[in-house]
Parts: sequence; structure tokens; C-alpha cells
Amino acid sequence: MLNRIGKAVAFLRISSIRYYFKTPAWSLTKLVFYSSLFFLLTVILLIYGGIAISSIRRLRRRYKFPHRPLKPVQLDEKHTLKIFNYGGYAFKDMLKAIDNAQESIFLETYIFKGDEIGREFKRRLRAKAQQGVKVCLAFDGYGSLLMPFGFRRFPKECLVNWYGPLYSYLNLLWLGTYVRYHRKILVIDNKIAYIGGMNIGREYATSWRDTHLRIDGPTAEELALAFAEMWNRHNPNPRRQLNLPFKPNPDDDHILWLRQSRANVLFGEHTIRDTYMDAFKSAKKRILITNPYFLPDDNMENYLLEAAKRGVQVEIIVPERSNHLIVDVLARPVLCRLLKAGGKVWLYRNTVIHSKTAIVDEHWSTVGSANLDGRSLINHEINLFVNNKDFAAEMYKMWQDDLLNCRPARFEDFNKPPVRKRIAEILLRPFKSFV
Repeated sequence: MLNRIGKAVAFLRISSIRYYFKTPAWSLTKLVFYSSLFFLLTVILLIYGGIAISSIRRLRRRYKFPHRPLKPVQLDEKHTLKIFNYGGYAFKDMLKAIDNAQESIFLETYIFKGDEIGREFKRRLRAKAQQGVKVCLAFDGYGSLLMPFGFRRFPKECLVNWYGPLYSYLNLLWLGTYVRYHRKILVIDNKIAYIGGMNIGREYATSWRDTHLRIDGPTAEELALAFAEMWNRHNPNPRRQLNLPFKPNPDDDHILWLRQSRANVLFGEHTIRDTYMDAFKSAKKRILITNPYFLPDDNMENYLLEAAKRGVQVEIIVPERSNHLIVDVLARPVLCRLLKAGGKVWLYRNTVIHSKTAIVDEHWSTVGSANLDGRSLINHEINLFVNNKDFAAEMYKMWQDDLLNCRPARFEDFNKPPVRKRIAEILLRPFKSFV
């Protein structure tokens, strides 16, 4: 009797398994499994194929662009700012600050490459963590997608978080995947902070022209709070949360202030875009912008055009050829309209200028991670804005150096594009807000 019952149970189990194989749930399971498997294989091919291609390109790439060391600026009795217009200088200073850390290191970046620059950062961070310094590292899941798998392993003393990781092609069907974490933040002991456009890697050290900023003073605490806010949002476990011993300052001091691209409690309701537009609207003499991906929305573009028409000197430095062809195609009509309105466009030659900076009149300036495009309205970005004449003067020196590697754009450069580019522009125009 028991034998018959056992056989019946076994038959029912086999029948239920066979039935499950025919259900939509099994089809979905197969889809997820094979999608994830192919995604993993694709990532492996991209990583090691990308490493090989990058090695070949580096043999041909020997870009040198004009730059000079810029002196630190003492804003007040509390703050000192230093501009870095060359990645090699910035990374050397950042590594030295990491070596001198006594309590904590907070690092958030979009791209962290596994080349010799990335390995040196990793070595120094690992050493400080093993000395007892609290080390928290955050990487964007898409920006650092091509980080080699072996390089991703950090010692247990380092707390590591991946913001918005991509596990499968199915991730691409979720709109939230397209919100990326594009900020570049390094905070040492809540006293020294770095912010700007530089990712961590070889090309950002020597090949691309970019801008980073060191902050000595209480605003480093504000950047630490910005890091902790995002970190705690992605770490619900109380043991991994950061509880910093200070509170955000709700009021700007009218000398320097932080803004993010997405409104939040920490920095109030104003965003990077709002702050740019307020400055453009009130500009009286000049607006000098450096941006690698210049695709402003209609309102921001109108403010720039109106400023140019009322006699404000409006000049923009963009790459002659950026690393994103779609941006180059879509930017053409915007730059054409700016030239018509009396503005000036400078084309940076031979390499990508990745700097995200601006100067308005004689006192207002900004350095940060935000591009002037639709993506930076979606992504998590952060900029520092400074209201100081001496700092703006140092920024203007950097602007003058950049002009040495530029050629002025002519109206003919944008007025009549080839037919293939015009067709591409028409097809891509609906996606402008997401590029």
C-alpha cells in the first residue's frame, strides 16, 4: 500500500513539473536566465575587448594641451579653493590627501577604471582602510560597468556600494535605469573635499582636458552630507549607514554654495539648472561657458540668446569632436542659433574637453559634474557655485589657456550640414531631452 502511495506521489510530482514547464512562468524564468547569461557574456567581451582597444588607442594618443598651475584662492577666513585644470595634478593631490586621512574617506565617482591610475587609488584606499580609517566607496553601475571583475574586489575593511547596477538586459526596460549617478565627490576627514568632472582613470589624468576643485573648509562637511544622503538611501541596513556629527546649513552664505540637479531636502528646492538660469538672466557683461555636451533645453537656450541680443558677451567652448557623436549632431542647430544671435563658439581641438565650468560677469563661477544637456536634468549631479572676484579671475586664466587650443567656429560650420547629418538630426531630435 505504501509503495503504491509513494509511486502516486512521485507521479504527481513529475506531472506537476511537466505542467510547470508549459506555463508562462517557466517561459519567463527562461527569458530571465538566458537574458542574464547573455548579458554577463556581453559584459565580459566588452570589458576585455575595451581594454584591448584602449591599449591600441593609447599607442596613438599623445595629446598635450595648454595648462598652467593655478594658485589657491582664500575666499574668507574659513575657505580656500584650488582649481585643477589637469588630471595629473588633481590625482596627485587627491592621493596625497588620501594618504594623510585620519578618520574617514568618502569617494563617489561615475567611472573608476582598472588601469594604473585606478590601481594606485585602490592601493592607497585599501592601505588606509586596513589602518582603521573608515573608507566608503560608491560607483555608478553603468559608468563602471567595464571595470574588470578581479579589480572589483575590495578588502572587507572597505565599504563598497554600486548605485544602479545592471544585472540583465531586462534592466534596460525599466526607466529608472536611465537615471545615473554622475557625481564625482571625494571627502577626506570631513575637512577637505574635491568636486568636478574628473572620473578616475588614465585618460582623465593626461589625455582629456577637465576641471576639478579642492575645497578646504566647512563646505567639505556639506559635501560629506551629500555623499551620506545618497549612501544611506542605498544602504537601509543600520550597520552600514553613515551618521555624521553635523547638520546641513539651510542658508547659503552668498560666497559659495552647493546645488544638485535633483531637488532635495539637503540643498533646498533650487537645482543646478535654476542657478545657471538665474545667472544668465542677470548677466551684464559676459557669460563664458565650457561644456562637453552642450544641449540646453529651450528655456536655458532662450536666456542665452536674450543675453547675447542685449549685448552680453556670450562665448562657449565645446569639443570640435566629442566622444558622443549623437551630441555633436543634435548640438548643431543650437550652436547655429547662438552664432546668429551674436554669440561666439570656440571649438576645442585634438582631444575632448570634458570640463563643466562657467563664468558670469566678474564674480560668479561654477565647477561641477553637470553638463548642460537633458541627461543632467535626469542624472544625479552636483556643482559648487562661487561668488568671488579673485576666484573668477583664476577661472578666467584657465579660460584663456583653453582658447589657445581652440579655433573660432564659423557660421558655415553649422549652417548647411551634409544630407546624412541632416537626416540623422531629424531622426534623433525626439530624443534630445534624454541625450
